[in-house]
Amino acid sequence: MTITLRAMTAADADFGWSLTQQTNWPHRLQDWQDALQLGDGLLAEENGQPLGTAVCWRWGERWATIGLVVVDEQQQGRGIGRRLMEGLLAGLDGYQVRLHATAAGQGLYTRLGFTAVGEIHQYQCPQLPAIAAPTLDDGLQLRAATLADAHHLSMLDHQAHGLARPALIAWLLRQSTSMRVLEQHGRIVGFAALRPFGRGYVIGPVIADSAEHARLLIRALMSEVGGEFVRIDTDAALGLGGWLAECGLQPVDAPVTMIRGTPWQPAAGGMRAWTLMTQAMA
Repeated sequence: MTITLRAMTAADADFGWSLTQQTNWPHRLQDWQDALQLGDGLLAEENGQPLGTAVCWRWGERWATIGLVVVDEQQQGRGIGRRLMEGLLAGLDGYQVRLHATAAGQGLYTRLGFTAVGEIHQYQCPQLPAIAAPTLDDGLQLRAATLADAHHLSMLDHQAHGLARPALIAWLLRQSTSMRVLEQHGRIVGFAALRPFGRGYVIGPVIADSAEHARLLIRALMSEVGGEFVRIDTDAALGLGGWLAECGLQPVDAPVTMIRGTPWQPAAGGMRAWTLMTQAMA
């Protein structure tokens, strides 16, 4: 039998979800549907039987992310993951490509030209303690994000990591449970989104110009979901972990950030991505 690749459609979300159930990843069917709405997937199949998936998201003309690379546990060891990755990368010529690797996948990605540049620490709490909304210093204001903010938030998002994600920001403004903007003397210095994902809620992305402002945004969203399952994925190098632990979250995983190309260099003192949208979409 010959293994072939084809583009994923919305109808393939059920199969993708079944694969992540095998691996005990937390994705809901809705999470897969959202991922395919925003990205482009490849499906490996043999004689009409689906075997594995991989999805990429093109964020502008220079940057892309890859995720949801999963092969049926009964079909592993046949090179299907490599075929899927090679298929995606063939359509990403000239792109800087980012992904987050499990220990099992890191060797393959290294052979495909990816370089490890850091770690993402996944924090979660099955039942978040009640957390008070933050007290703001003079000159700071928290407000709900609106559709009128879309262009400005997209620019700040791009400054943080180079990804041009206006479609994602527009989606977040429509779909988030809560999306907050932090202003300092009328100037936007950060924003953050809270939305359903996996076993409960995820707080991300959080884009801000300082750790202090990132913590204010995260605390504001935490205050809305006391008693709920909450997940946060953060770049280990940014040092939020100790504070997240004080808030009741614990580290549960540490995938490796890998880049094929040149890593983005944010401006000194500028925006940083303190937490991720997802490990797949970064």
